[in-house]
Amino acid sequence: TRVVPTLVGGGQERERRSGTQNVVGAAAMAAAATLTQKYRVDTIERVSVQRDRLIEGLRQRLDGVIETTEPAHKVAGNAHVCFAGLESEALLFLLDRDGIAASAASSCASGAQQSSGVLAAMGVSAEWSAGAARFTLGATTTDADIDRVLEVVPGHVDRLREMGS
Repeated sequence: TRVVPTLVGGGQERERRSGTQNVVGAAAMAAAATLTQKYRVDTIERVSVQRDRLIEGLRQRLDGVIETTEPAHKVAGNAHVCFAGLESEALLFLLDRDGIAASAASSCASGAQQSSGVLAAMGVSAEWSAGAARFTLGATTTDADIDRVLEVVPGHVDRLREMGS
């Protein structure tokens, strides 16, 4: 059966339709932007509280934890800490196994074996930056997610420190 286009011109889709505008995608983007704007302030406030609870919880449960971000320059969904006495790659492996996603470096530095140049420029020593970890929070992060991280991370950090990793 030959498909006859209802709109002509442009030659897209083997001349079966004209134009490439993604109307559904544009409408979805508009709806997402509207919802983001509507809930943005509340979401930022909630996520900031969760971030601070995560960082403070790690500090309370573990010695040798520093936060790398100045209070005035924090981003709501970014908790970046360094753990003394361990290599972050080992921690990330254990966290991944437990279903917790975290990162040790920016995505553009993925696979790099040297210390973070950004952390060095911030005055973080190579010893501390070796144990860097970033936890990213967002609109779908729940208090139960924070509880889970606080339940799992200290045991892994203690175990890795005991092993000398």
